[in-house]
Amino acid sequence: MADQTAYVSCGCNPFPTPHGGGGCAACSPNEVLTCEEESILARMRGIKEEVRPIANKLKEIHQQVGQTSEWAELYGQMEALRSQWAAWEKKLEDAIEKKLIYLGHRESSA
Repeated sequence: MADQTAYVSCGCNPFPTPHGGGGCAACSPNEVLTCEEESILARMRGIKEEVRPIANKLKEIHQQVGQTSEWAELYGQMEALRSQWAAWEKKLEDAIEKKLIYLGHRESSA
């Protein structure tokens, strides 16, 4: 059985492309994440997973009875998660900046 993966021979993308994939025009940029970036993104995905059921419950409560004490409590939890998200987003930006400095794409400000 033939290998169903065609490798791009242009040299700009060392990863396999789907069978019949094109050359450079079809290549996506190679995005390599550091361990720190992967960890941050995983935490951000976790926060997003925590937010979904709370947001759904808030909508349900608000549609049924308007603002209640439960709604206010859940809204507070959402605000806390938003703050966590913003903090992790800043950490991700810092990690990306650090990686770019390590790779020589940016100069260190220190």
